[in-house]
Amino acid sequence: MKAILLLFPLLFAQQQQIPKNNPNGVWKQSYTDSQWEIRLNGSELQVKIVPGSNPKYLQYEVSMKNEQEVNTYSGTGFFVAKMNSGKECKFTTEWRFIVVSGDRIIGAASTVTADQTTCEIQERNQIQLDLMKQK
Repeated sequence: MKAILLLFPLLFAQQQQIPKNNPNGVWKQSYTDSQWEIRLNGSELQVKIVPGSNPKYLQYEVSMKNEQEVNTYSGTGFFVAKMNSGKECKFTTEWRFIVVSGDRIIGAASTVTADQTTCEIQERNQIQLDLMKQK
């Protein structure tokens, strides 16, 4: 009887574990038409923009790793933006997000405000990520 009582808390704790959500697929930013292809391979996660989904971003790639918490990823990458002047500029970015369910990701990404002709960064900011699964 004592053995059963000792195992009960262990069994209960295992039932409370957070399920691992699958981030693979195409995701759409909720407030833009930008679409992101996400591929998980072990603890490595790759994010790339779907070509043509946002005319401002010619290329966008982020390499992320799973953090210690389930469904939480962070990493760095780069994007190539077409400026209003027509110039193409390459910038670094940092992402961190949580796959909160099979159809939603929330998090943050760094972005920049840059000079249209020189690509010189004038300001770095964080934007909110709110991604909804498309397919």
